[in-house]
Amino acid sequence: MLPHWIMYLILFSSGIIAGFVNILAGAGSALTLPILIFSGLTPAVANGTNRIGILFENVLASHKFVRAGVVQPSFALRLALWALPGAVIGAWSSIHVGSFWFQRILVIILGFSAITLYLPIRPSKQVIDLIENKSIAIYPIMVLLGFYGGFIQAGIGFLFIFFLRWTLRINLAAINGLKTTIISAYTVPVLIIFVMQGNIAWVSGLFVAAGGIFGAYFSSKITLSSHGEFWIKIMVTFVILVMGIKLWYF
Repeated sequence: MLPHWIMYLILFSSGIIAGFVNILAGAGSALTLPILIFSGLTPAVANGTNRIGILFENVLASHKFVRAGVVQPSFALRLALWALPGAVIGAWSSIHVGSFWFQRILVIILGFSAITLYLPIRPSKQVIDLIENKSIAIYPIMVLLGFYGGFIQAGIGFLFIFFLRWTLRINLAAINGLKTTIISAYTVPVLIIFVMQGNIAWVSGLFVAAGGIFGAYFSSKITLSSHGEFWIKIMVTFVILVMGIKLWYF
C-alpha cells in the first residue's frame, strides 16, 4: 500500500488530467474512477466520491461558457430538468446493484470510453438559435442520458456531444456549454443521494476535485497540442486496461 501523501498526490494529479479531458470533450471519469478504486475504495464509494470533482469542474466550466455567451441558460436548464429524474434513478440503481455486476458494467463502460477517445470529433460549423429548434427527440434522450450520468458518469461527455449534435445541429462550443450546465444541475441531487447512502470518501474526493478545478481552469486557457493529447489518451487507456483486468478478475 502506498503512503497516504503519495496516494493523495496521485489523486490530485489524476484530477488535473480529468479536468482537462472533461472540459475538452469527456471521459475524465475513465481515469479518476479507476484511480479512486486503486486507492482502496470500493467501486460504489469511488462512484460517489468521483461526483465531487465532477460538480466543481462543470460548475466552473458552465460559468465560463455562459459568460462567453455560447449557451442560453434557460434552454440548458430546461434540458437539465428532463435529465434530473433519470439521474436520480440512475444514482439509486448504481448503489443497489450488486458489487459483482457493477464491477463488470464498469469495466465494459470504461472499455467503451477508451475506444471513444480515439474516435474523431468534427464540430459542426452550423450555428442555430436553440429556442427556435423544433427537435423534440432531445427531451426523452435527456432522461436516458441523465440515467447514465447518475449511474456511472464515465463517458457521458461523449454521449452528450453525439446526441446534442444529432438532435440540435449546433457547434461544439454551444454543445460544451449545454453539456457542462446540464451535468452541473443533475450532479447536485446525485451527490446528495451518495452522501445520504454513505458512499463518499471526502478527503479523496476533495483531492481529485482540487486537481479537477486546476485542470478545468487551464483547459480554458491553454490549447493542448495534438502530441500532448495523444499521451493523455495513451495514459488513460493504460489505466483503464490495468484496472479493467483488476476489476474483472479480482
